[in-house]
Amino acid sequence: MQDSKGFHGLVAIDKALQWRSFPNESLGKDQVKVRIVAAGLNRADLSQQAGTYNPPEGVTPVLGLECSGIIDSVGENVSQWLPGQQVCALLPGGGLATDVVCDQRLLLPVPESLSLIQAGGIVEVYTTAWLNLFHRGRVKPGDKVLVMAGASGVGTAMIQLCAHFGMDVTVVVGSDEKLAFCKALGACNGINRHQQDWQTLKEWGPFDRVLDCCAGDWLEKYMSLMNTGGRIITIGLMAGRKGKLDMGLLLMKRIQIIGSTLRFLPIAEKEKLLAELKEKVWPLFAQGQLKPIVDTVMSMDQYQSAYDLMASNKTTGKVILTLPA
Repeated sequence: MQDSKGFHGLVAIDKALQWRSFPNESLGKDQVKVRIVAAGLNRADLSQQAGTYNPPEGVTPVLGLECSGIIDSVGENVSQWLPGQQVCALLPGGGLATDVVCDQRLLLPVPESLSLIQAGGIVEVYTTAWLNLFHRGRVKPGDKVLVMAGASGVGTAMIQLCAHFGMDVTVVVGSDEKLAFCKALGACNGINRHQQDWQTLKEWGPFDRVLDCCAGDWLEKYMSLMNTGGRIITIGLMAGRKGKLDMGLLLMKRIQIIGSTLRFLPIAEKEKLLAELKEKVWPLFAQGQLKPIVDTVMSMDQYQSAYDLMASNKTTGKVILTLPA
C-alpha cells in the first residue's frame, strides 16, 4: 500500500469510502512524517463519511483522527523526535493512511508495555476523556458520573479514569454483555437501555456530571437525573441534534450544558492536553492500571468491514486498522 512517490489514504466521496493515492506532502520545519502501523476508528469518522462532520478548514480530507507508527523523517526544527522512534499521534485528519505528516506537538511516545497496534487506538479516546472529565467537567473524587455509551472507546477510557481517580461511575449501554464488561472495568452501576427504563438511573443519582454522546431526547431526561450545580458535557449527537429542555429545572438546579469537541481545538491547547496525558495517564498503562480496550483488529484493506462493524454498535472498545510494520 506504500509508494515512494506518494501515499495512500481513505476518503469519503459522496458517502462512499475510497482508498486513494496522493502526492507526498512536503515536510515543514516543525513537522514529523510518520509511517503508520495502526489507526483507531472513531465515531467521528463515520460522521465525516455521512457528510455531517466536516474536517476543520485546511485539513486533509483523509479520514482518521489517531494513529501509531514509526517516525520516517523530521523537520529541521524538530529536536525531541528522531527517525525510527515509535509514536502515537492525535490528528485533525489523515490517520487512515499509509503515512501522515503532522505537527511535532501532536505526538506522544508509545506507552511502555503497549504494542503499536494497541497504541493506535488510545490517543483520541484518552485525550477526549481527559479533556471532558477534568477540564470541561472538573470532576473530583466522590462525584457521581453518568457515562453514556459506556462500552465505546471513549466510554471505556472514561470508566477507567473515573475508577482510578475516585469517581462513582454509572453507565448506559446497549446490551447485558456490555454492561457486565463495563462493571468489570470499574463502573459501579448501569443499565441496558434496550431492557431497562432510563428512570432506573435515578436509583444511583443524582449525578454531578453527565458525559453525553447522545443529545436528542436524552437532554430532557438528564434534567431529572442531575444534582444541583451539575454539568452535562455533550460530545456527540448519536440521538439527534435537537432535543427538549425543561428550562425550569435547568434554572432551579443551576445545571450547565457544555458543548465540546477536541478536533477543532488549537494545536497549543492540544499540546497542553497531551503533556498532561504523558505525565498523568501514560504511566498508568505501564503500571497496568489502565488498559487499551480493543474489540477488533483488521487490516487496512478491510476498511469497509471495519466501518460496518462500528456502525452496528456491537463493538466494545476500539476497532483498529493496521498496515505492515
